[in-house]
Amino acid sequence: MKTGRNKILVAIDFEEQSINALEHSFEIARLFDADLLLLYVIEVCNVFGKLRSPEEYLKKVIQEAREKFDELEQLAGVVTSKASVKTNVLIEKGKPYEKIIETAIENDVIMIVMGKNSISSINKRNKYIGTNTMNVVREAECPVITIKEHTKNPGKFEKILLPLDFTRQTKKQVQKAIEFGGYFGAKIYVLSVLTSDNKVSRLLKQVQINQVKNAILKNGVKCHTEVVHAQDKLVSDLVVSYSKKIDADLIIIMTQQKKSFVNFYVGSNAQEIIFNSRLPVLSIIPTAEFKPGVVTSMVDPLGLIKKRIDDDNFIE
Repeated sequence: MKTGRNKILVAIDFEEQSINALEHSFEIARLFDADLLLLYVIEVCNVFGKLRSPEEYLKKVIQEAREKFDELEQLAGVVTSKASVKTNVLIEKGKPYEKIIETAIENDVIMIVMGKNSISSINKRNKYIGTNTMNVVREAECPVITIKEHTKNPGKFEKILLPLDFTRQTKKQVQKAIEFGGYFGAKIYVLSVLTSDNKVSRLLKQVQINQVKNAILKNGVKCHTEVVHAQDKLVSDLVVSYSKKIDADLIIIMTQQKKSFVNFYVGSNAQEIIFNSRLPVLSIIPTAEFKPGVVTSMVDPLGLIKKRIDDDNFIE
């Protein structure tokens, strides 16, 4: 189902946070000249529930599908009239995160936008929360923006916070930040957390962050850098606190996938940032693709997006 039009997938469960996510998607869709695809997933019950009363189960699923499709159609109509963005709707049945991933791949979407409920809500049924959110973040082949609260300027990201740990994925993370910074016309705030008082470590960290700053500025994107000391504080807490200090609009993190015996996992710092930040968080796996078919003369008049970063500007 691949076409020449950009598509952004918005996971909808009709809870407040998914509606907030939808509001953010308006501006993003306009920026990337994209259509919105609203997806609602009917969560399947366990096999024992089906066996006890298969006819009643099927009837319930059909009824829910009809009701939710009507609600989605109404929501799509509001979006189209309010934001002048073409909107399509889709109902799927299955595990929410699996259907979100499958739908994103089948429709070749450039981005997924979804709400992120608090951990305290993890036992509520049929919501994109907890493991569903993290599974989408870790497995999506495109960038994922998770939204928690309504903000004053939904979808407008003028200040982007980029926390770096200078692992082997740093170069890819900076490249993605430059791409998004260019698209959004944003200023990038690079933050590095120093966990040691060692003078050599501090000096090395400063050299690394200066190289990143030079690479970002070289690509025509505004940049500010800062190194802070952990002082027995969690890295994730420092990142969230710093985002409030600079009044950031978006946090970009690279979720570094590592193989486990059964599955992938998202690092603890990334999880804490995603769940605790009141700001939207853009999560990107190292292999994620982001290739919107935008008209660069409109959104990127200086041609900054097409530039590639010189490998010599980075420390692996």
